[in-house]
Amino acid sequence: MSKKKKAALEAEQKAALEAAKAAEQENISISTESGDSVKLPSVKTQRTYFSKIDSSIMADIENGSPDSLRSAIASLRHTTSLDTEESAKVLTCVAAEIMKIVWTSEKVNWDIPVAPEDNPYIGALNSVKQSVFDLSTGNVDFLSTLLPSLVIFNKAYDFSALDNCEKAAKAALELRNNSVLANYVLSRVYEKKQKLEEAEKCLAAAYKSSPKTEEIALSYSRVLRNNGNLELASSVLGKISSGANDILVLKQNAYIAFDVKDYEAAEKYVAKVLQQTPNDLDFLLLRVKILIEKNDYIHAVSLLDVYARQDTDSIDYLLLRARVQLDWSKNTSEATKTIEYALHRYPENIDALMFAARISSETDSPVAGKYADELAAKVLEKRPGNQLAMTYALEGLIHRQNWQEAYNASKSLIAGGDVSSSVVEKYVNICLKLGRNNEAYDFAKKKFDANPSDEILLQTYILAYSSVGNRDSVLKYIDSLLSNSNCSSKVKSYLLYRRSFLQQTDEKKLADLRSSLIQNPRNSDSLFRLYELYYAKQDYRKAQYYLRQVVAINPNDSTILKLNEALTKLIK
Repeated sequence: MSKKKKAALEAEQKAALEAAKAAEQENISISTESGDSVKLPSVKTQRTYFSKIDSSIMADIENGSPDSLRSAIASLRHTTSLDTEESAKVLTCVAAEIMKIVWTSEKVNWDIPVAPEDNPYIGALNSVKQSVFDLSTGNVDFLSTLLPSLVIFNKAYDFSALDNCEKAAKAALELRNNSVLANYVLSRVYEKKQKLEEAEKCLAAAYKSSPKTEEIALSYSRVLRNNGNLELASSVLGKISSGANDILVLKQNAYIAFDVKDYEAAEKYVAKVLQQTPNDLDFLLLRVKILIEKNDYIHAVSLLDVYARQDTDSIDYLLLRARVQLDWSKNTSEATKTIEYALHRYPENIDALMFAARISSETDSPVAGKYADELAAKVLEKRPGNQLAMTYALEGLIHRQNWQEAYNASKSLIAGGDVSSSVVEKYVNICLKLGRNNEAYDFAKKKFDANPSDEILLQTYILAYSSVGNRDSVLKYIDSLLSNSNCSSKVKSYLLYRRSFLQQTDEKKLADLRSSLIQNPRNSDSLFRLYELYYAKQDYRKAQYYLRQVVAINPNDSTILKLNEALTKLIK
C-alpha cells in the first residue's frame, strides 16, 4: 500500500471510529442454524472501512459461523452492487477466506470477486497464508483485530504468535462476545497452551450457537474427552452429520472408546482408521496400547518393531517400549534404560516422569539419578494433588526410611478420606516406625471396622493391634481368626507369620513360619523372617536358602539383592 493511500485510509478509519463511538449499535438480527431470525443484544462495535455495509450483514460476518457467513453474503448481494462497492468486494473475499482457512469442511458457494489488496483485511489474510501474524492492521474494528489470529490455523505458524492470537481473540470478543469465530479461535489458542478448561468454555459457547459445524463439534468433543467428560464428548461426536466413516470422527470415537476401556470397540475404530490411512503412526501406537491393555503382548511387540523402523524417538513409542520391557519381559534394566533415554529427550514429560517414579518405587533404586519421591515431586509441581504421584513419592520416602517426611506425605494422602487399602497399610506402618502406636491402631481399627472383608485392612489391623495390645489378647484374637473356616489361605499365612513374633521359643517361631509357608509358599515376609532367624543362629546356608526365595519373588528389590550379595560373600 502506498503511503498516500495508507494515510487516506487511516484518516477515513479515524473519522468513522469517532462516529461509531458517538452511539451504540441498535439491536440487530442474525440467522440461526435453523434459518430463524433472532435478536442479538446491542454491542458497541467500531465500524470503519465497512461503514457503508448494513449493520446486520456485519453482525453475521463477525459472528463468523459458516451459516452466518453464507447469510451475510446472500444479504450483501441483495443490498449492494459488488461491481461498484469496493468494501463489499473486500468483505466477500474476507468471508470466503474465513471459510477456507477455518471451516475447511464447508464449501464456498458464492462467486469471489477480485478485491483490492491495499487494505488491512486482505493484507492480514495474505500474512496468514505466509504464517505471519500481521501487526499492522491498526485493530480499528472487529475484523482488523481478529483476522491476524487466523494464523493459528496455518500448520507452519510460529508458536511465539500464540500470545498475540490470544490477545486478538479476546479483544474481538469484547467487541462481539457472541462471535462463534472469535470463541473458536480462542479455544484453539487455549488448547495449544494446554488450558483445556478455558478451551472447553469457549467451545461450549461456539457449539451452542453453531452445533452443526463439524470443526467446532470435533474440537469440542476432543477437549471434553481430554477433560474427562467422556459421555458428553461421545454425545457431541454422535451428532456430526458427516457420517460414521469420516476419518476424523473415527479417530475421536477410537480415543473415547479407549478412554472408557471399551477395547474391543476401540480396536474396531482403529482398524477402520488404518484401512484408510495405513501409514498413520499415531494410530499404529494406539493399536499397540489397546493390545497391551488386552494383554496381547506378542502382537504389541510386533507392531512396536514395525513402528521403530520409522521412528524410535517418539515419547509415546518410548513409553510403550518401556512398559512392555517392564510388565511383559520383566527386564527392569532395559525398561530403566529406555525411560532414562525418554527423560533425556523429554525431561518435563509427565508420563515419563511417572513411569520412572514407578520403576524407582518398585526397585528402591534411582532412575535418571533420582528416587521415586524426587521424580514424583516434579510431577506434583505441575499437577498438585495427583494421587498416583503422591503414592510414588510416599513409596520413595519409605524406601529411603525418611519416616517423618513419609508421615507428612501419607497424612496428605489420607486427608481426602477415600483412600486405598494399600495407602492405609503404608500410613499405619509409618506411624509404627515413628512410635505413634496409638495413632496407628485407631486409624487401622476405624478402616477395618468400616470394611472387615478387606484382607489388607485385616492384616493392617492385626499389625497395629500387636503394637498396643498385650501378648495374650493378641494371641487369642489371632487364634480365633485361624479357627475360622472362611479365612483364606493367604490371610492364614499372614496370621501365622504375625503369630511367630509372639512366640517365646525359636522352635515355635519356626513352626509358625513353616505353617505360614504351607498356606502360602510365596509369602515373602515369612521367608525373610526365616532368613533372619537362621542368620541370627549363624546358620548361613539355611539363611541363604530362604533369602534366595525372597529374591525370586522380588527380583527388583535392591535392598534384598544387596543382602543376598553380602551373604554369598560371607559363605564363600
